[in-house]
Amino acid sequence: SRAMKKLRVYEERERESQLNLQGEMKNRYSEMVNEVGRLRAKVGELSQQLEIESKKCMQLEAQNQDLREELSTMRGNHEKLEKSKCQLKEEVANLKHRLETNMVDHSQIEQYKREMEERAGQEIRQKLQEVNLFLQTQAASQDRLEQIRASHHASLRNQLKHRIRDLECELDRIKNTQQDSIFQKESTQAEVERYKELYLEEVKIRRCLSNKLER
Repeated sequence: SRAMKKLRVYEERERESQLNLQGEMKNRYSEMVNEVGRLRAKVGELSQQLEIESKKCMQLEAQNQDLREELSTMRGNHEKLEKSKCQLKEEVANLKHRLETNMVDHSQIEQYKREMEERAGQEIRQKLQEVNLFLQTQAASQDRLEQIRASHHASLRNQLKHRIRDLECELDRIKNTQQDSIFQKESTQAEVERYKELYLEEVKIRRCLSNKLER
């Protein structure tokens, strides 16, 4: 009778343990579902951020294209200045020729020549400064674009690595909990089997004693 009571107690404990294990697994599953939902929301936020950064990159690319077009225009102006310089040189050569042929005042021709050369040199220096400034602006814009891309990609990689590590830790913890539950269940099952054997042995002894008593 004691063995039967203990057997029933252990069977009830085993059922309670199974119910608790099932409840805990349901809770774990619910937590994992909630965590997946949070991860999906986080991925949605990161996707929105990526879309915003992509739009910024497209805007910077458009600005870069405008700067390239402006550079092309400046190069055209530079070519025009070079042509003007050549024309001025030709005018100077013509003035020299007229000086030699028509006996024009040499000092006046030299002054006119110096004025033309100074004016052409000043215009060329100004245009070259504008071209250099534009090239520096374009290089700075390109560097800023690359920095934005690198920073955004590094941030995304770090966030995903952290989430992967957290999920791996959570999975290891759940596996350890399941292993502990399985070990406890196996230990309880072994004890139940031992009590069953004791009960069967006692029944056998009682039958033997009952037979002897009848004889």
